[in-house]
Amino acid sequence: MFFYQYSQELEEEVKESEKAWEESDESAKNQKIWDQGFRKVITQLYDHRCALCGIRMITPEGHIVVEAAHIKPWSASHDDRPTNGFALCKLCHWSFDEGLMGVGKDYEVLVSKRVRTEQNYLGHILTLIDRPIFKPAEQIFWPDRNNLEWHFKEKFDIFLN
Repeated sequence: MFFYQYSQELEEEVKESEKAWEESDESAKNQKIWDQGFRKVITQLYDHRCALCGIRMITPEGHIVVEAAHIKPWSASHDDRPTNGFALCKLCHWSFDEGLMGVGKDYEVLVSKRVRTEQNYLGHILTLIDRPIFKPAEQIFWPDRNNLEWHFKEKFDIFLN
């Protein structure tokens, strides 16, 4: 009896959340559309390849290993231009967001000193040091240097001391 009652409660919660979504303002729906648009543009520009490590995997169903990452977070920039993003695998995306990886002035991969000194980081990240990043074919879509500089100062540079 308890199982049935609990399943009914869960079903009601789902119905209420669906109703709330339908009644939500257009900006929430537009944000989801913008997020999907940003992801599609970025992953296509990078040919479904991680800009930092180069991994490229596509399943027969079309699922890809990379995701679209903002260089300067959208919350700080409200910038969805392709030059404020690149495709990153989950490990590189997390490492970039945490400041463990970055991109230098010559579009080379930077790896924080913390990765080299602490024992709990993956060694293969060390093989990426100073390697050129993978960039879109057209230079107008390359990562904006100002955004990369922002990331270096606000995220990556904090580990240099």
